[in-house]
Amino acid sequence: MNHVSIFNINQAKHTSLATLGTACFVCQKIPGELLRCGQCKRISYCSAECQTADSEGHDKICLALQLIPSSTPSYLRRMIFESGNTPYDLEPEISWLYSSEKTLLEEMVGKVNMEHCSFHSDLLLYEPRCAVCLRSADDMRDLYDPEYSSLLHCPDCRAAFACGEEHRAQYLDEHSRELEDGESFTECELNKRAYEHSLEIVTRGWTKGETFFYPMRLKTEYTPLPSSWEEWFADPSNLCPPNSSPVLNRIRTKQLSIPMTILYGMELFDKAAGDLPLLTSRTELEIAVIGPMEYELKYGGLACFEEILHALPTLRRLTVRFVGPSIAYGILGPEGFNREAVYWERCALCKEKGVEFVHSIHPQLFHDYAKKPKWVTLEEGEEAPAFQWPDLAVAFDTGMGLNYYKRSEWSPTLEALAEHGVPTLCTAYLKREAEEDTDYLDMHRCNIVIERHKNPWRSELLTKMVFMRKHYFTYNGFIQGFRGFRESDEGFEVIERPPTPVFTEEFLSNMMKVMQAFMEP
Repeated sequence: MNHVSIFNINQAKHTSLATLGTACFVCQKIPGELLRCGQCKRISYCSAECQTADSEGHDKICLALQLIPSSTPSYLRRMIFESGNTPYDLEPEISWLYSSEKTLLEEMVGKVNMEHCSFHSDLLLYEPRCAVCLRSADDMRDLYDPEYSSLLHCPDCRAAFACGEEHRAQYLDEHSRELEDGESFTECELNKRAYEHSLEIVTRGWTKGETFFYPMRLKTEYTPLPSSWEEWFADPSNLCPPNSSPVLNRIRTKQLSIPMTILYGMELFDKAAGDLPLLTSRTELEIAVIGPMEYELKYGGLACFEEILHALPTLRRLTVRFVGPSIAYGILGPEGFNREAVYWERCALCKEKGVEFVHSIHPQLFHDYAKKPKWVTLEEGEEAPAFQWPDLAVAFDTGMGLNYYKRSEWSPTLEALAEHGVPTLCTAYLKREAEEDTDYLDMHRCNIVIERHKNPWRSELLTKMVFMRKHYFTYNGFIQGFRGFRESDEGFEVIERPPTPVFTEEFLSNMMKVMQAFMEP
């Protein structure tokens, strides 16, 4: 559960459980008995000493946390929670509640001269909710019992909640015995792993030098990827730092997933290439990253792509084109251009070998870029990059099939890529999202040569789904790929899936803002 901006030292102070109120907000310890603030009832401490140590900071946020629940009229809560809808169907409404409460929180934090940060939003985003009915403690107090104290939590993981004994008993089997979809862990076990990740971040004080890692070595011959992250980190040639740990390595996979997913996709395309030139043996390679945002560019993003140069011994020139209208999220920060996103100095090994790493930034839809490229000028007098169809295109976690209101933007891009036979990788956070992407690709007659499957090179850093009773997502969780158009529809079967809930644009926008906030300075 990535509750903190994991590359920002100032915000890496609270574990996932501290955010949920089931661990000490100051020292992050899990005591036998918690002291909960009697006023806001959201922040907990292990002792009076820790509570006193946090008094100055907490006083500035406590009143806001008390008043925010009262900003929602009781009749609205009643309409939401007594409508008879299943918890899954309530998520858009809870998103709406969050939007209005977040606005009030920002206003109140500003009035006490306190800088608003993503952690303040996390207190609302991850407000504990009953796993069965999605009611929070605020909902229970407002609708049923003004003296209601707090939700019951799982004594093992401390990150699953119930509004009372009846709902706790109802949820027990699903929480502690049933495996998560596609996982080898129960929800309870995943909650504990997520806490380990956040505790590692807080304990280390969190600097990018510790968390961002790629091996400083050049391979002399190409070797196929191993089957898992565990094998990759155990390989001596990958120079894993001696002070590392399994938990820290899982955290590092968040950024390493970018080059490893690309290399994995190249291998899979090569296996299906037939007489076509192999991607992994090129001397020059151009990759188009379509629809990039913060994940692909901020916090060492360009350095991740250099690992492709390190892993492919025949490659002498790597060109990466970042193409997408939302790219500003990745290249701009409080002080203007994010230098590590727009400038990159090759490592000493690449300089010695004489290999080149070229990149350009294009704030437009890919099919528009193919017709008339626009680019961000990084240096005075810089010449416009000449357009050519890329050797490989990648679209990381775009939700192209799920975001119905953006489908008109993706359709001409997919058709252009298929028409020109560009091998294109598509990843997704979740299985359901990947299924929607498959349906969308099928609708455009894309020739899928890499069948949808769980990506062995997905990020292993767990991020909790917001507004939901359970579930995590991971970057690049599922992968599939296409090249060209299907030759024939003969024998092709359209798979009927259960109807997908229609989320409003506001709800989807909130989800995107949350993901962005995880890496927001």
